[in-house]
Amino acid sequence: MAPFVLNGMLWVPVVVPHDDHRLVDRTGTARLATTDPSTHCVYLSNRLKGKDLETVMLHEVGHCALYSFGLLEQLHSFVDEDDWIEAEEWLCNYLANYGRDIFHAAKTALARPVPKCKCEGPLCLTCL
Repeated sequence: MAPFVLNGMLWVPVVVPHDDHRLVDRTGTARLATTDPSTHCVYLSNRLKGKDLETVMLHEVGHCALYSFGLLEQLHSFVDEDDWIEAEEWLCNYLANYGRDIFHAAKTALARPVPKCKCEGPLCLTCL
């Protein structure tokens, strides 16, 4: 894992034990990963591996992007306050589940070379 920058903000992925308190989200629910905007850290369970780790990391980077680019206020303006967390989670799941395919399609449409994944199927983060 390596730190990454979004809009000038440095984010640090941190692998922690699966029962670490930092994996409890703002609703009090234990998760496989959480993003903390106050520390600029992404906390990931040490039980995450392979494609699951990649998908969860994409999801968490989505949260980082929402904070780094100041997008939360705009997202919140579209839904009732009671639905803010659900809207954030939906958006980050959308990115995690479909982002690779969307970028692949855009590169194909622009007739740009699309790298082939050495692992399995669609281009993964490891092979980018």
